[in-house]
Amino acid sequence: MPTTPHPTGTTPPTPNLRSLTGLRFLALLPVFLTHAAFEGVFTDPRKSWGFLDAMGSAGYASVSFFFLLSGFVITWSYRSTDTTRRFWRRRAFRVFPNHLVAYVFAVALMLAAGTAFDVPGMVAQLFLVHAWVPDPLFIDTGNTVTWSLGADVAFYALFPLLLALVNKIKPTRLWYAAGTVALLVVALPTVALTLLPDTPAMAVGGVSRSQYWFTYFFPLSRAVECVLGMLMARIVLTGKWIRLGVLPAAALVAVGYAVAQQLPFLYRLSAVLVVPLALLTAALAVADAEGRGTPLGSRAMVWLGELSFAFYLVHQVILAYGHVLISPRDAQGGVLPRTWGTAGGITMIALSFVVSMALAWLLHNGVEKPVMRRWSRPRRQAAPRPPAKVPAT
Repeated sequence: MPTTPHPTGTTPPTPNLRSLTGLRFLALLPVFLTHAAFEGVFTDPRKSWGFLDAMGSAGYASVSFFFLLSGFVITWSYRSTDTTRRFWRRRAFRVFPNHLVAYVFAVALMLAAGTAFDVPGMVAQLFLVHAWVPDPLFIDTGNTVTWSLGADVAFYALFPLLLALVNKIKPTRLWYAAGTVALLVVALPTVALTLLPDTPAMAVGGVSRSQYWFTYFFPLSRAVECVLGMLMARIVLTGKWIRLGVLPAAALVAVGYAVAQQLPFLYRLSAVLVVPLALLTAALAVADAEGRGTPLGSRAMVWLGELSFAFYLVHQVILAYGHVLISPRDAQGGVLPRTWGTAGGITMIALSFVVSMALAWLLHNGVEKPVMRRWSRPRRQAAPRPPAKVPAT
């Protein structure tokens, strides 16, 4: 790592973490496939349930990675010349324009599909505050994946304060702090199961709605993972990394995932994998910073990673409401979800992926990039012209 002083008091990062950008897209695939599995597109119920069982908790693990990544990357790229106002401005223009376009798109699909509106839920979703309501059913409307944006917004609001606290930790104590925060993530399911009521129960998982919400959706619970990402960035920037390679870190993730599948539902969400994922994130950042790179940093993977935010925002509504649109109705107007054989079901999932990618490209290039170029930073004011010299008389 270079040794030139960094504005935040640490060593400077490389300008671009290409491998982590590429990994963003790979991490999205389990999310997409899990949501596709929920649609039950196969005529044979055993295949539909087998597909869902095969996905396990891979989608949940990806969500945990994205929260870690958010804390890591923002801390990595932060400069002392940034002000709180400028930081919030960049984050707002990064999140809300894409969200609003995707929100309108979701509403249009819901109207076309004749899907009932949960008005309070949709209003809360518009302002990205729906994840604060302690009931997962409140989130299960419209573009349901936007609950994570609400958690991100809460983290962004707290980030300047959190960064000041994290920067006060001595480099020699950063690993202790990271371990403490990781233990908090591990403890969250136990807190939920101990302190929150066990009714009303969910259909899966053997837990109550409030226990599930507190562990998975509650913005402050997910902010703990973001803080762990912040601490891992500081560990790397201050030269306290333990030199764990990318392949060993990836092996730890695989082992952690296998272990997690044997544990109760709430512990599978992030408690077991948060440490291996944090180590993998840091290992990839070190590989890029030292110029070694990885295949994840290839031009194609980076391009796909740059589309990942837009893809995340559009894929679920394509899967859910697109499925409703092409399904027949019964005599009372109820939806009879269409199903297919193995080849047909796989084709429909692949087609949904292609359509989501095309829409993601349009959203990224038509909204996200232009908005960030134009409004994410205040325009520089032109320097005032010096007064014209008056000829001497």
